Amino acid sequence: MTLKSISILGALTVVAVGAAGYSLNANRAGPGVEMSGAVFPGLIEGINTIDKVVVEHRNKTLTMVRSPKGAWTMDESDGYAVSAKNAEKVVVQLADLNFYETKTKKPDLYSRLHVEDPKKKQSEARHIRLFDKDGKVLVDLIAGRKRHNLVGARKEGVYIRKPGNAQTWLAAGELSVGVKSSDWLERKIVDIKEKDVLSVTLRHSDGEVIKVSKEDAKARNFALHGIPDGKTLEYDTDPNNIAAVIDQLELDDVRKAGYIAFDGGKTTTAEFITRDGLKLEFRVVDKDRTQWVELKASAIDGAPAPKEGKSAAERANEINARVKGWVYALPGFKGSRLKRHMADMLKDKKPAS
Repeated sequence: MTLKSISILGALTVVAVGAAGYSLNANRAGPGVEMSGAVFPGLIEGINTIDKVVVEHRNKTLTMVRSPKGAWTMDESDGYAVSAKNAEKVVVQLADLNFYETKTKKPDLYSRLHVEDPKKKQSEARHIRLFDKDGKVLVDLIAGRKRHNLVGARKEGVYIRKPGNAQTWLAAGELSVGVKSSDWLERKIVDIKEKDVLSVTLRHSDGEVIKVSKEDAKARNFALHGIPDGKTLEYDTDPNNIAAVIDQLELDDVRKAGYIAFDGGKTTTAEFITRDGLKLEFRVVDKDRTQWVELKASAIDGAPAPKEGKSAAERANEINARVKGWVYALPGFKGSRLKRHMADMLKDKKPAS
């Protein structure tokens, strides 16, 4: 899906109708409210010419670029795919903004509205620009704090300022401008339910091997292998958390392979085997307190033929086509589960009474 898709054109039709309805309700908005129409007149008509989106916040810049074929990618993530849905949402929201009320012109009050200089260290402002294919700026806006419960047809609002203009406004309409890579990227790495996992084996760089498995699919919990005498699980569900890592596994960030050195002396490997014979092999390394992984999928020897749907080999090929050549930063709660040691999950067994 691209910005030229039917879905976004349909959404913009709704925007246009909504804006018209908003104007008709202007006189109902209450005393002292100034109504001045769209913040970006004509943006709806030029929506399909947008080729670049740039977001700046503090010392970070995100640059989303559309290819001639319509696919969106992020420069700062080495050209990884951007979610068309996420990009479309922000563009539609910008087209939907209407001036609601004038606010302060005093720079020393900007921070109260979160429309101060976006490059300042503690700034909460977001600077967003949209460009067409010729480099013309279609939108240049500093977006600030949200405002709820507006009087009138629109209930949501946001404080805004245009760079170079001292005037600030309260605009009617929603605007959510993400400042993290994960707010824009296609986040899915893999999505395999815990119930479909047969076993997981973690091999740590210190030589420790952790294995959890569930031979009986109807069993409540995964079993942890090799528990020493005198020890027991602190929580019976702890091994389940390891198996659940690949359930809705999403990225926090991504780079091309080579960004991370998977040194054998510091690397953990994680091997997941599913009930239908799919094998996922992760290499995991810590960089700046973040777990980075690379992934390779395959089908185990003798993988059963599926009664319906795709085979393990077919699924492996699809996963490899998506992840080959990339390394992924995992959310903390997922990455930490791949670094679990036996001692992290055990407690002393109570002596028999």
